[in-house]
Amino acid sequence: MNSTKYISSRYNVLIPLKEERVLAYNSLTGSLALWEKEDSACYYDTINGTGEDESSVLLIQLLHCGFIIKKDYDELFALEKEYRMHRYDRSSMILTIAPTMACNFGCDYCFQGKDKPTEEMSIEVQDAIVELIRNAASSISRLHIAWYGGEPLIKPSVINALSKRVIEICSRHRIRYDSMIVTNGYMLDLNSAKLLYEAKVNLIQITLDGPADYHDTRRTLLSGAPTFNRIVNNIKDFIDIVPITVNIRVNIDYRNKSGIEELLDSLRETGLSNKINLKLYFAPIEAITSGCHNIAEQSMTKSEYGLLEAELFSKAYKYGLVNLPYPPRFKGTCAATRPRGFVIIPNGDVHKCWDTVSLPERKIGTVFEPDYLDTDQTHCWHKWSPFEYETCRSCILLPVCAGACAYKFIYSNDTLGEAAASPCISWKYNINEQLIFRAVQLGIIGCEDYVCDSALQNIGLY
Repeated sequence: MNSTKYISSRYNVLIPLKEERVLAYNSLTGSLALWEKEDSACYYDTINGTGEDESSVLLIQLLHCGFIIKKDYDELFALEKEYRMHRYDRSSMILTIAPTMACNFGCDYCFQGKDKPTEEMSIEVQDAIVELIRNAASSISRLHIAWYGGEPLIKPSVINALSKRVIEICSRHRIRYDSMIVTNGYMLDLNSAKLLYEAKVNLIQITLDGPADYHDTRRTLLSGAPTFNRIVNNIKDFIDIVPITVNIRVNIDYRNKSGIEELLDSLRETGLSNKINLKLYFAPIEAITSGCHNIAEQSMTKSEYGLLEAELFSKAYKYGLVNLPYPPRFKGTCAATRPRGFVIIPNGDVHKCWDTVSLPERKIGTVFEPDYLDTDQTHCWHKWSPFEYETCRSCILLPVCAGACAYKFIYSNDTLGEAAASPCISWKYNINEQLIFRAVQLGIIGCEDYVCDSALQNIGLY
């Protein structure tokens, strides 16, 4: 065999096990495999130019999974081509709509800060949104709306009215429509959940930042009153009745990191574990905008957070609160980077990212100028690409994160702490732990297959 014909993929994550076996993952193809000794030998012999003939079953499998590639195959070029097709697909429109930027909560890490406007979206703005969708209807096959704020449930009438009009347009033009809502959950009682379901909301995101005694110190009402028990009781009231998926977001920093396990215990004790339509996820608190710079010193380092997340996943999985972890695909391809992704706030201003909505100087136009919004104008959001940054281009997890967050690159001067220098997602810091955890839970490997270390002990594998 030509010794220069095959090389190793640049996107391999290889975790050595005992007896010369390997847990192998490829972020480009998404393949996860357990290599026996002979698989490992075939891999190393092939890339070293001393392998078997090309009809070898092992070599064919390694090629099929993408662990080995032909030397003249440009993986980075292929990845960028796939990324561009995914990102610049104009058949999808993704709108984030804020019925109001007002909020009944006073969280200290809110991107808006504490000085929140109270304006409600007028009927004129609603009409313009409907017109924007109607004009695009003939050229899109999918429409997704994220209801946002502020607290969007302060103005449920706007959600209901707009939803009815949008659903009618999508039905007439055979456009696939779905929506989600980001809410603090305080006003999300059974009746509100039913109305959201009728409005084709299929996902609700609610934040809980720890057990009641801690959550109620930083996610309070503006009056300072507690909120935890009401939020949890609201979820309990509708979770088995209304078929909407609930994602509980748990924001983590130095202040609450030691209390998250107690939150998981609390959710299990209240009967919210092992629900088909309820899962949670963890997220690091970062000082991304000027409105939340006051908590910069409370943000965890990337590596600290990554290991903590892996530990928490272990317990949350045992409680039926998370699915088995697996690296996502193009996680950073948010609506802000898409040609038909817009954020519309109550006064009709249009932004690309919901982290800029409190900064009118960063709007890209207004909803009353649809022709302007729907052009391929030269703009920082359109021009940004992770492939322009060597740190991203050379990263083995580029197919997973796709740059993670464009805002952190475009407005890096606004971000404080480690997030400014390293926008990377937690997978970069706990990929081994998460893959091993998945393999163990699936029965692919066991405790006897790998060398024990402190990190793996912490995530409950022993």
